[in-house]
Amino acid sequence: MPPPVLLFLFLLFDVWSSWPALIHPEQLVILSWRTCAAVVIGGVSLCLALSGLFMLISRKTTLNALFPERTRILVTEGCYRYSRNPVYLGFVGLHIAAALLLDSVIGILATPVLVTLLTLLHIQVEEAGMRQRFSLQWQQYCDKTPRWLSGKSLFRRLS
Repeated sequence: MPPPVLLFLFLLFDVWSSWPALIHPEQLVILSWRTCAAVVIGGVSLCLALSGLFMLISRKTTLNALFPERTRILVTEGCYRYSRNPVYLGFVGLHIAAALLLDSVIGILATPVLVTLLTLLHIQVEEAGMRQRFSLQWQQYCDKTPRWLSGKSLFRRLS
């Protein structure tokens, strides 16, 4: 299942799990901490996912790393300096933002399921292909860049 389809299914789940509030919109609090957090997280996540995709496009390499033979180069700059999976990280952030906006506690609780599915169905397969294709360069990249994101690596890179 392609990652955008997986994200779409989780967004539908967020809507479904908040359906009673959507039927009675007077119960929704428009301006709240959740709304503000959702807008910020959603905006940052969308920028992160798009910048990751544009970085791959600009380097003329494949957007689908499940086929490592189509991968022309190992992209390690831009948002890929902070996370090996900025697009997937952006997808998870978009899911969290939607769940917050829709007040879907079940949606928030489903986030580890999305992370697990992305990891098992895509990331591990892609990383095995990248390891085979780029061997030492891939290992060096993995040694300095986390799979998702860590504050330690982020602050180390910014300083």
